[in-house]
Amino acid sequence: MTARQLKRIAAALAVALVLWGLTEVLSGSGDELGGDFALPALNREDVDTVAIYRSSDTIVLAKQSATEWTVNGRPAAPDAVESLFKALSESSVAELAATNRASHSRMGIDSASGKRVRFVKGDRVLAELVVGNRGPGYQGAYVRNAGADEVYLLRGDLANVVERYVDEWRDKRIAEIEPDSVQEIRVERRGRRYTLRRSGEGWELQGGAAADTAEVRRMLDEYRNLRAGGFPTAAQEDSVDFDRPDRKVVLVGKSGPLLELLFDSLGYNWWAKKAGGDIVYRIDSWRMNQLAPADSVLRKKES
Repeated sequence: MTARQLKRIAAALAVALVLWGLTEVLSGSGDELGGDFALPALNREDVDTVAIYRSSDTIVLAKQSATEWTVNGRPAAPDAVESLFKALSESSVAELAATNRASHSRMGIDSASGKRVRFVKGDRVLAELVVGNRGPGYQGAYVRNAGADEVYLLRGDLANVVERYVDEWRDKRIAEIEPDSVQEIRVERRGRRYTLRRSGEGWELQGGAAADTAEVRRMLDEYRNLRAGGFPTAAQEDSVDFDRPDRKVVLVGKSGPLLELLFDSLGYNWWAKKAGGDIVYRIDSWRMNQLAPADSVLRKKES
């Protein structure tokens, strides 16, 4: 290695040290770093309400029972709620990042831009955190206790969780019907109706025509774990008309109806609602011919 190359390496190291020093000074805003911080050790049993206040909206998770929560008054997905408390327990404090309140705006953790997360039991606030911008390298996020000046760099998934939109918290489950529990299928497609019934090991259409058992099974498999693609806006929900649905599917078991689902198309989207229910779901358009196929698809083909 030549003397010139050694000088270049030394110069590069010097620049790197200077940049590192500047980063330390900026992140601490000139303060001596120190302090102590611990995330609240809370789980779903400890909390009645979790409120996430953001500049754009407010998310309110409210416990209805040991297993059921709502988000802004709508059923919440159990795994979404669980992920919040999992992120809380699995995140860790990496370091104290700043002690000067003047740093809050730059770190996105001031009262204007920070995401305030409040954990409540009855009328008592158990903990309140403020989550700010992502940390260096987009890893972790800055966090502080509400009312405190000290800011910490947090490693973990808490920042991702508190950034979710309302629809990401909502329960997208529409139906969970085991195919073997279905004895009869009734379908309406813009006024045209057909019915399938089990016949021995197979299926037959009303009138006695044999059905393609594989196609019927493929249709029923869609209802084994049917999830919504999303939810309508308020304007879209007002425009959907389920009084005269474009399609309707009724799955009947040995003791009566297992599911009655109404479908309506609006623009490029399809929407679904359970008969008697009040929640409207968005259905991906490509699924509609699988959920409510034409009877010609289900009819057994001549060999």
